Amino acid sequence: MRYSVFETAWGWVGLAGHSARISFLVLPLPSPEAVVTQIIEKAGPDLVQDQGLFVSVTEKVEGYFAGRVVDDWGIQVDFSLYPEFTRRVLQQVSCIPYGHTRTYSDIARAVGQPGAARAVGQALKRNLCPLIIPCHRVVAWHGFGGFTAPGGVELKKRLLEMERATAR
Repeated sequence: MRYSVFETAWGWVGLAGHSARISFLVLPLPSPEAVVTQIIEKAGPDLVQDQGLFVSVTEKVEGYFAGRVVDDWGIQVDFSLYPEFTRRVLQQVSCIPYGHTRTYSDIARAVGQPGAARAVGQALKRNLCPLIIPCHRVVAWHGFGGFTAPGGVELKKRLLEMERATAR
């Protein structure tokens, strides 16, 4: 597997994958070393650095964190890393447009499991490609809900606020 690390307006971000599919995206962290540590934790130590990896996606991620609207990442996600229910949830979440949100219950209904809102939340915890699979756009009916990425719910709020401000 190959990876790249690059700086954005919000901090250092990492991408990892193989062929034409992305497997991992690490949201902004304060240093490139912290990003590499996260990638190794997710992908294992057999990695090759490749700063030319996913150049188009890199440019879109940089633009996203600079406040530009990104509607299409132009990359396929490696969904083979997920169990069936999680895959269905993440594929549904991939369809949530920039600047919009859905509830955990909305996603549960969309995947044919109307009583599975909590299971949707658990599936979202397994998301290895945040932003590309915009799990931050899934909220609780009474508030923001959870977010397990570094930065937690505060990062989720910040992402949603930026999207709402730029989506107009």
